[in-house]
Amino acid sequence: MSTHELSWSYHLSLEEGRRLPALVGGIGFADITERIVATMRVLCCHRSEIKGTDFVRPVYTILVGSDLFDLFFNSLTGYRAAYFQSPGRGLDANVSFMHAIAPGLVQDPTSANSALASAFIQESLITPSAKTWLAEHGKEIDTKCAGCKGEWSSGAAGPSQQAEIVNGRWESTPGQKAEWGRKAPFLTKLRVMGAFINERLHELVPHDKRFRAYDIHQYGWS
Repeated sequence: MSTHELSWSYHLSLEEGRRLPALVGGIGFADITERIVATMRVLCCHRSEIKGTDFVRPVYTILVGSDLFDLFFNSLTGYRAAYFQSPGRGLDANVSFMHAIAPGLVQDPTSANSALASAFIQESLITPSAKTWLAEHGKEIDTKCAGCKGEWSSGAAGPSQQAEIVNGRWESTPGQKAEWGRKAPFLTKLRVMGAFINERLHELVPHDKRFRAYDIHQYGWS
């Protein structure tokens, strides 16, 4: 299924007149990625760990601005739209984005705050289960860090029955994930999370994220 064949329309609750031309304008995912890499501002980097194990990862919060966030997260050529086409296309988009953004993150001065070696950060960011998403309130690594502060919460998602993205699947699928997935949040930050790896570069995928690609495909959310 190509992006031109997607059944994908909008009923936006915020600034539809300004946002819609860009969301349907067909800017390719590679171009969206390039713009993010070129203009992002890294707000913070922290070390995250799975307790009781030696598996750790870097977690970055980056500021991309509302227009780029919208293109990346909500457009018919964006990140979630790739997963909508198929879990495999979504995984390909995720890998390409992580490989593109990793060098700039590794070199950013905030990386030192994680106390992880640059080579380790690089490996974590390009390992397959590394990912990006919006910055969720309540999932900050450091609750005292202003950069970590999340922008999205379930309480601010709006009425569950109001679908802002209409694609024939997310708005008609029951459950909380789909209620959130059919929304088109208009925010400014992305959270970039490396894969959990150890010093031997073994990878550990948390049990609740084993089916992330399918969840975004089916519900628009994970």
